[in-house]
Amino acid sequence: MSEELKERIHDLLKISVEHQNINAELRKDVKYLQGRVAYYQDMCDQLKKENRDLRSMGKDFLDEHRNKGDM
Repeated sequence: MSEELKERIHDLLKISVEHQNINAELRKDVKYLQGRVAYYQDMCDQLKKENRDLRSMGKDFLDEHRNKGDM
């Protein structure tokens, strides 16, 4: 093999290793972000539930006092 071809192969191998490292970092980032998404989705669901509960409590409170004639 010519020296030029050996250098090109060496360069391509270096590029391949760099791409593998970047790919590994990206996989770690994706896994971390998927975990964050799951956490925030759980938080969102919990807040939606609390919001529904509070609205229901407010409605029940108003209905109760309307029925008593306080309002």
